[in-house]
Amino acid sequence: MQTIELFLLLLCLPAVQSEQDVIVAGPENGERPWLPDLRKADSRVEIPPEKRLDIVILGDGYLEAEREEFEREVRDWYERFLRLTPWKQLRGGFRVRGLWTPGASRATTARKSRYAISSTTQDVGDVTGRATREGVFEALGRIGANPARARGRLTHTTVVMLVRNEDGLNPSGLAREVASPDGKVAVSGGFGHYTHHEFGHAFGGLRDEYIRGPGSRATQRPPERLSIFTVSNLAYTRELRLLPWAHLAPGSAVNPDADSLVGVLWAGGVAEEGAWHSEARCLMNGAHENWDLQRSFRGASLRDRERFCFWCEEILVARTLERTGQLGDSSDGEALWREWERLRPLYHAAFDVPARIKEQNGRNAQVRLAEARIYQRPVP
Repeated sequence: MQTIELFLLLLCLPAVQSEQDVIVAGPENGERPWLPDLRKADSRVEIPPEKRLDIVILGDGYLEAEREEFEREVRDWYERFLRLTPWKQLRGGFRVRGLWTPGASRATTARKSRYAISSTTQDVGDVTGRATREGVFEALGRIGANPARARGRLTHTTVVMLVRNEDGLNPSGLAREVASPDGKVAVSGGFGHYTHHEFGHAFGGLRDEYIRGPGSRATQRPPERLSIFTVSNLAYTRELRLLPWAHLAPGSAVNPDADSLVGVLWAGGVAEEGAWHSEARCLMNGAHENWDLQRSFRGASLRDRERFCFWCEEILVARTLERTGQLGDSSDGEALWREWERLRPLYHAAFDVPARIKEQNGRNAQVRLAEARIYQRPVP
């Protein structure tokens, strides 16, 4: 199915019964999407409307009387979105809207809620059942989400699903792709609690940076060349020349402090052995089987709820620019990444990366992070 055919399919779905069903967050973005111009300080680049990035916030397990609470949570989500770098700088490229679709039941394992998501009091479960798929794609049609697609995915639309379980609370979440009822296209979504973390998965393709199982070992090998479609926030090598974040490592131009702990090798990233990430704490980290910094007990949370690490941030910026056409119109992921590398110094300047790394080095020194026992230095 071509993009235009999918667009027509979405148009054929039922129209929103009332504009009041749509909660607009971030109205300052209006109908003229934009991004900061990396080439000119304090300037903007206008984005064609067809390349605008849609975030559609839905709610499962919300009852008819809870409209005001849902609206507040949509706006709270957007406010927190703006507190995070790089989203506050890139906000002009995103249209963030909620769609009010109440149901008669909370989200439980009985799956009788509006989107039929399975949820316990602790965790969101399956989100890929047929009723969920039908409900999500109906909602995207009703709200008029961007239908642009490539490689079998809606590339310019991401779903955020707030979930209320039987206690009326938002359970621990996950990120998944949800296929359309005909199986021809999928949309990425974050479901449940901590949806800014899940949005990092769903929109940015970022991996979890925590350990899932004690003693687990990664089998991946570092790629010879990076592609914008597959570049990861995790690394599977200790060799500096093969590290995807080598340009952030201690002693680099952007991070000249040789004692820096930004850009070294921190244990974890799904597997405990052989997988690394670039900073101790990040929004993409968590608890699960993490060691604490001193490797004295498991289950320690290393999630930073206020920031992405610098390498995750860079991947998010690069992928945002790619989807909005700022890296050219090539479909070659390696060529697109080379174009990103050409623009990287401009990003460093526009986002004040060297100064922020220096500030982070200072914060790390204050908490004596050098005494941590879960990192290693890259091998030259």
